[in-house]
Order: sequence, then C-alpha cells, then structure tokens
Amino acid sequence: MSMNSPHLCQPDCGKSCGACCGLYNWNDHSRDTLEPLLHKKTEFFQSLVQSSESFDTYREKVSELFPQSKLFETIYNCEFLGFVDEKRERIGCLLHPMVNNGEDLRGNSFYGKELCASHQCPSYTYLTESEKKAVIYGSDDWYLYGLVITDIDFVKEYFRIINNTLGETINPERIKRPDLKGIISDYFRLKEEWEFRSKKKRFGKYCFSYAEYHIAKIEYQKKLGIKGSSFDKILVSLGSEFNSADELHRAEVIIQASIDRFIDAYRLFPLDR
Repeated sequence: MSMNSPHLCQPDCGKSCGACCGLYNWNDHSRDTLEPLLHKKTEFFQSLVQSSESFDTYREKVSELFPQSKLFETIYNCEFLGFVDEKRERIGCLLHPMVNNGEDLRGNSFYGKELCASHQCPSYTYLTESEKKAVIYGSDDWYLYGLVITDIDFVKEYFRIINNTLGETINPERIKRPDLKGIISDYFRLKEEWEFRSKKKRFGKYCFSYAEYHIAKIEYQKKLGIKGSSFDKILVSLGSEFNSADELHRAEVIIQASIDRFIDAYRLFPLDR
C-alpha cells in the first residue's frame, strides 16, 4: 500500500469496515441484527474495563448474544468487534490501543496482535486507487461501506462500464459533490435493498453449505431461456435469483439507470484543472 493510498479499514471518522473480523458472517447479517449486537458488545466491553471482570467473563456474556448460526463455520467471528468512537459511527477492534489509552490488548484476541495489525483484505490489492476513493466518498455508514468495499466485482464492474462509456477513468474527487454522491450512494444501497436477492445462504456472490462455499451462478439459459446478462458480475454480487426473464429485465433496468444517471451527472461537471 502506497503512502497516499487510503486506509480501507478506517478511512475516516464517519465509517469503517469489520468484514475481516466476521461482522457479516451470520445467516442473518442484516443491519437490524448487527447494529444492536455491536452496541451490546461495546457496552459489555466498557463495563469490563471499568470493573475487575476478566476477558473470559466478557466472552461468556458475548457468546449469549450469538444464538444464530454462522454463514461459514471456518471464519472466526471476533467477539471484540464493536463501536470505537463516542458517536458510534465507526466499528473496529475494542482491544486496539487507540481505544484503550495506548494500551494494546490485542494479545487477548483469537488471531493475536501481529495478524490483526498486518492483515489486509483483497480489496487493498485489486481495487484501483480511484475505485477505493469512490467507495469511501460515496459511503456514509459502517454497514454499507463494509458490504461495498469488500465486494470487488460489484465495485469494479460498475466503474468499468462507466469508464469505458466516458472514455476516461473517473476522478473520484468529483463524487464529493452532492449530486454524484447521491447517485453512487443509491447504487451502493442496492446491496441492502435489492428486491431480487436469493433466500438461500448467500453473501454476495458466495453460496455457503456447512464448511464449504462456492461462487454462485445465475442459470440464464436453463431457468430463464436467455443467453445471459451484460450485468452478470453485478447481479451475482447482489446475490440475485430470478424467477422469470421479466424479473431479470427489471433488474437490468435498475442497474442501467444508475449508470446512465452517473454518466450524465459526471459530464455536466467542468473539466478537472
């Protein structure tokens, strides 16, 4: 990671990502489920720090909050993931020295200090600097930011189509403008509000079964009687499942409309100086 490359885990004071800590590794990983869970873990940890309770006591309390099953058994769901700021807008490691007046408590975690401090998800490598900044500037909260920044296909395919149509790579600084930011934010919200999402055990393009997973495929020819979709990577990333060609067409219209809106708004801006 270069000196000027954004830090994807904690990009700014308004959002962050906890996907590598197992944030979304539950069958029900909706916002309504995760947000109160994070609040309770944070409160438990704060009470631990203020008392003489042990980390084992904390783990016992937190384990009682996890009655649901995991998506993928071999991924560890860290019990020390919680809110790390007073406004409770950023999630992160409750053991980090920035949260504990300089004292590093990460040795008490499952993975340990060294691995937690050095780990970088694939998005650091596979997203371009422009794509990273576009996601950061277009996201306002921890839940959606984490879903989007870790979904490489969802991000890259959207901007590939836009860049090819414009004949240039977008300048992500323009996304700071309210109109463009609103458009890209609407696209990101499809990750949370997609009406064609499969009811199966899915996380984006991944299907889970016990300790195994595979990349999902949309059966275009077999189920819908058509060859495929030009938006296949985006549709798969959204966890899509279609019962008819009409449903697929409606989904494609939604994605194309987002792309068209972005391109039209981008072209209205003056040239970068």
